[in-house]
Amino acid sequence: MPRRASDPIVIPDELWERPQMTQALTSRDIGTVFHLLRQYAGATQTQIAIACGLTQGRVSEHMKPGGRRVTELDVFERIADGLRMPDTARMALGLAPRTHPGVPVPRTPEPQARTGIVLTGPSTRAASSDPMDISRLTRWLTASDTADETIESLARSTTSLASAHTQVPAKSLLSQVIRLHRRTQDLLESSRPRPRHTRELLRIDADLLAHAAVIFGDVNLDHHAEQYATAALMLAREAGTNEAFAWYAQAKTARWQDRLIEAADFARQGYEASPHTPMKTQLAWYEANAAALLGDQTRARQAVKRAEQSAETIHDNPTDRSVWSFPTERRALFALAVATRTGDPDGALQAAEMADTAWAAGAPVAPAIWAQIRVGTGVAHLLKGDLEGTAEQLAQLLTLDPGMRLTTVTRYVADLDRRLSHPRYRDTSLAVQLRQQIRDFNAAALTDDPDLESS
Repeated sequence: MPRRASDPIVIPDELWERPQMTQALTSRDIGTVFHLLRQYAGATQTQIAIACGLTQGRVSEHMKPGGRRVTELDVFERIADGLRMPDTARMALGLAPRTHPGVPVPRTPEPQARTGIVLTGPSTRAASSDPMDISRLTRWLTASDTADETIESLARSTTSLASAHTQVPAKSLLSQVIRLHRRTQDLLESSRPRPRHTRELLRIDADLLAHAAVIFGDVNLDHHAEQYATAALMLAREAGTNEAFAWYAQAKTARWQDRLIEAADFARQGYEASPHTPMKTQLAWYEANAAALLGDQTRARQAVKRAEQSAETIHDNPTDRSVWSFPTERRALFALAVATRTGDPDGALQAAEMADTAWAAGAPVAPAIWAQIRVGTGVAHLLKGDLEGTAEQLAQLLTLDPGMRLTTVTRYVADLDRRLSHPRYRDTSLAVQLRQQIRDFNAAALTDDPDLESS
């Protein structure tokens, strides 16, 4: 009787043990898998399509020389289930076995998409008492070409880059963060990390992408910042790790794009998701800042209250300075910003004094934060009608190295320029002079293009 297209594929057990098949599965070359099914099982493209839940046209595309590759997680699972692959074949393909319903299923990396880890569904076969099943599972759990030392080295470098954030020019640091991200991604793509290594690599890469997003915002590349922050959140969730850094990056990006409601909402979500760390306090202040800019005084006051309550239970290590830390002078910066935007110049000057006191006591000076404090203090003096006080702060600011004149600084300065353009200062020679100094200051900021070759 002639074979019908709807007939099931009869696959010899030994086909899954052939070296060609093992190699194809290991490299996730589904086109070659389909060719071997046609050669040794007599399967037609239509039969393969029906079994795997694909169209015949798509099967044909996979089987063409240099044809379309499978990259989707659900498609790999669908093909494995449709062809009733034995566990040895599933594991060669990078999927978890199906025959151990009593064993918690670990997560494994998806080597093409790189933004997640494979989660297997419920088992479809009864557990076997064959010791070989346990042996295969053990081999799958422990097989890896990524050493613990490699993971630890990446983690140390990630922490070092975060610590260098306030001292190293943004563009130089950006290229290093992107380079380390690429190394981490390569390990996820081209190696076979153990499940715990996969989770740690995802955590490391989430931190790197969040850090890169912050720097992209610093050099006025908000579109890049938004993309990297979104990817950071995806990876953090897949790794089951702290999401606060990614939420902070999203809030910061939205803030500088003037998407103030989103900035406040992102900061609030990050606050709710954050463990009791200094970042939790910072996110509350970020919500307050965005709300104040929006003109929502009630929300700003509520967020300030949350920030103060959080700060009472969280104590930042004064020696731990990084892109994620929240030392006294940074808390002062947020308090200063909220005060100036809510019409409280005296409160702003008190906040500035808090920062200056911390630096006088020996706290490390982060140039960008110092510059923003100087601008904010100048704005506070202007709100009090003290143009000379504003000029004094701006004179100090002009000494800032151009490589440290981040977008977060130049936008603060631009706000001061806008305030100086008020009609009350139009005929004031000092105001005219200050506005020219501001234009010169911003024109010299980050004059060379960011190093995006590896981004």
